[in-house]
Amino acid sequence: MDSTLLIVNPVSGKGRVRTILIDILSALCQGGESVRVCVTEKRGDASDFAEKYGAGLRRVVCTGGDGTLNEVISGLMRLEPELRPEISYIPLGTTNDMATSLSIPKKPGEAIVNLSAYSEHRLLDVGQLGRDYFGYVAAFGTFTNVPFTTPQAAKNTWGYLAYLVEAMGQLTEITAHHTRIRYDGGYIEGDILFGFVTNSLSVAGGIVKFDENDVALDDGLFEVLLIRKPRNLAELNVTLGNILKRSFNSDKVTLLHTSRISFTFDGEVQWTRDGEDGGIYRSVEVINHHRAVRINVGNSL
Repeated sequence: MDSTLLIVNPVSGKGRVRTILIDILSALCQGGESVRVCVTEKRGDASDFAEKYGAGLRRVVCTGGDGTLNEVISGLMRLEPELRPEISYIPLGTTNDMATSLSIPKKPGEAIVNLSAYSEHRLLDVGQLGRDYFGYVAAFGTFTNVPFTTPQAAKNTWGYLAYLVEAMGQLTEITAHHTRIRYDGGYIEGDILFGFVTNSLSVAGGIVKFDENDVALDDGLFEVLLIRKPRNLAELNVTLGNILKRSFNSDKVTLLHTSRISFTFDGEVQWTRDGEDGGIYRSVEVINHHRAVRINVGNSL
């Protein structure tokens, strides 16, 4: 009987997994482990593999970017909690925000070593946006769709530069959404330029970072960052500068902590989940599932 499921995204990170696949299998098979290997061909495959084959296994190993890891988490969340295996992650994507937050090695060789060595795991909260799940961020508004609108070929060729080029192309399309927001014990209404519902130390490839003292990945709370519409370009520049400096509570920037939050917009709004298409909503609730999955973090913590 298989004890490990290996899910491989062959195109993530310029297809680097092809050069290290034998090393991954060698590490997994030490000690007589049996391994089922599933290779993704399209969006949604990793989620389906995790749900179909993951129940009752010792672990699921994910190779790819944050989007692939999101799919694995989503698939496991369809299982009963007692049937969810531990997740091991070999980050090969462009941004790898999840690996940053969890201190998982970004060098494939170091991540592979952790598969066979004694290593620690952490319990991780999982977010739910509507009917779908996310590992570290759900977002809406200006620029938040850049990760999934940037062509995969451009990501593979140019890496993070491809995201910047895509973002520059959206500068003339900056709009705000009139939003009514309800969260634990509070209410906000206003014109929101963009918003992040996060369970992470960093998002947007590390451009937006949070203080480690303000974030716990297993406390049952989201960090929610809301940016209101600026009156002019100069005010936008100041606001973005405050975000880069982690100055999150000002006239235009709000950071709050909550276990659930709902958004109601005047029109339909596009969302992202862990850098992938998150759907379009006019009204949606985001819920925190406390300590819903276990993830291997190696020996770095």
